[in-house]
Amino acid sequence: MLALVFPALAVALMAVPAASAGVTHTAPGSAGVTYYAIGKPVCKRPKPGYSMCFAMRRVEVKKGTPGAKPYELAAGATPSIFTTGPKATIGPAGGLTPSDLATAYDFSSTATGTGQTVAIVDAYNDPNINTDLQTFDSQYGLATCSEASGCLRVLSQTGTATLPANDTTGWSLEESLDVETVHSVCQECKIILLEANSPSNSNLAAAVDEAATLHATEISNSYGGPETTTEAAAYSHPGIVITASAGDDGYYDFDLLGAVNKPNAPASFNTVVSVGGTSLYLGQSATRQSETVWNDNGTKDYYEQILGAGLGAGGGGCSTVITAQGWQTHVSDWASTACGSHRLVNDIAADADYLTGFDVHDTYDPGTCSGCASSVWETIGGTSLASPIIAAMFGLAGGAHGVSYPALTLYGHLGSSSLYDVTSGGNGYCGGEGASTCGDPNTLGAGIVDCDYPASGTTPSAGDTACDAARGYDGPAGVGTPIGLGAFAKTGPTAKIAGPTSVASGATNTWTATTTDPFPGGIVTSYSWNWGDGSSPTVTTTPSAMHDYAASGSRTITLTVKDNYGQTGIATYKVTVTT
Repeated sequence: MLALVFPALAVALMAVPAASAGVTHTAPGSAGVTYYAIGKPVCKRPKPGYSMCFAMRRVEVKKGTPGAKPYELAAGATPSIFTTGPKATIGPAGGLTPSDLATAYDFSSTATGTGQTVAIVDAYNDPNINTDLQTFDSQYGLATCSEASGCLRVLSQTGTATLPANDTTGWSLEESLDVETVHSVCQECKIILLEANSPSNSNLAAAVDEAATLHATEISNSYGGPETTTEAAAYSHPGIVITASAGDDGYYDFDLLGAVNKPNAPASFNTVVSVGGTSLYLGQSATRQSETVWNDNGTKDYYEQILGAGLGAGGGGCSTVITAQGWQTHVSDWASTACGSHRLVNDIAADADYLTGFDVHDTYDPGTCSGCASSVWETIGGTSLASPIIAAMFGLAGGAHGVSYPALTLYGHLGSSSLYDVTSGGNGYCGGEGASTCGDPNTLGAGIVDCDYPASGTTPSAGDTACDAARGYDGPAGVGTPIGLGAFAKTGPTAKIAGPTSVASGATNTWTATTTDPFPGGIVTSYSWNWGDGSSPTVTTTPSAMHDYAASGSRTITLTVKDNYGQTGIATYKVTVTT
């Protein structure tokens, strides 16, 4: 347990193993063959006041290399006869393709998305992003997206064409991942890439504000750092979908073994859609075979202990300062998260495991991957992949649909056929084992590394779904992962009117509504009755209302109900008025 008890010493003494020569696939290779890889963060750990990008590259190593994990090309997808074009199932570096994402998550990347603009916030300039995207499009036969066509705009954090300094730290690969993923998922969406002057929290926040000013309908943020509320206001733009990656170091960043004891922001802000990470496994024709919580450390992983460095896991944890929204605290199993009134990261999840990562074309990589192959195609994962997937799927579904904070919409579909319930694994140190099997790792000197036990004491936590997968809502995967676009579709309270269908003019009658609300904790609080005869509507806080019609004829009652989250529903009822 050296790494847990003395994390700094362990890191100093034992480095992550170097990759072997020829570390990434430059051709599809053989399906069904087991390969081995480790994950390497693309960006450096941030200093206080800064964020890091959450992209991780898959670096192939020899079997037996410390920390090596087995994987199959393209997450096990059966190879197609097509190696290029829209039907290709294995990418040039052996990762997922646009077709794989569309098949696994059951969407059409060309059917919808017109009128939607996905903004992507990153740091520094990637001078090759325009040409790299066009090469990517050509590889897979996607609709061309370029600056010349107007599909892609690259701007500074203030919205000008004067771009920041060229990247020297790894963010350029993050930009390729974000832009190419968004275009893969939503080919009709326009893209604005906003390049901040640096990854300081203030510069990134300025870019998010600018994205809102530019009327982006979705804003994807694939970065973060230890929770702080300093820049929270920049991530609150009602009516805009703002997604944020949860991080790549597990529950409370336990991978860092440094007593972080807090989740990452901006994912922890209750105004964003926090996106967790999964491992996606494919079967025949690239259909989803299963999906589990991404945690490449496994259960109390041996290499996590001896190497003193993490191998990657989806981020999460209870906020230390942010109050949870009502639609989260009212999920049926909220008590088992033991978060109390505090926000829990995440709201939804998607593929993030670098072992099941996405192939990206990038020709501007300023020496940030020592030992990596020279190929311009690389397989990239991390929750940096998950955030743009979800942002672009929101785009396919038409955006926020007027909902102030669109995470609410996801909870309105919890338990429905539009969501895949991730029930296996966990993003804590014990990998979802549970308190009885895990024991208490939180007493070993590295802070809170798993939710099975609290920070002190020998009694297990009140619940462990903050870091362990479970049926229904849980911290690692939120409401689950998408099956089609249903989870992003507008929903709200519904009403059904009962009462007389034939009334005499001049007589007072009563009509009553029965309502349902799909949102956890949702309650209809207002009823507005439009009688269809030119009279003023009757507004009540109870489900019944009375009215007398002055003249005969056919009338339609239109009832608009509003719930405590501000969402509305409409019901109609035909009435015949006789003399």
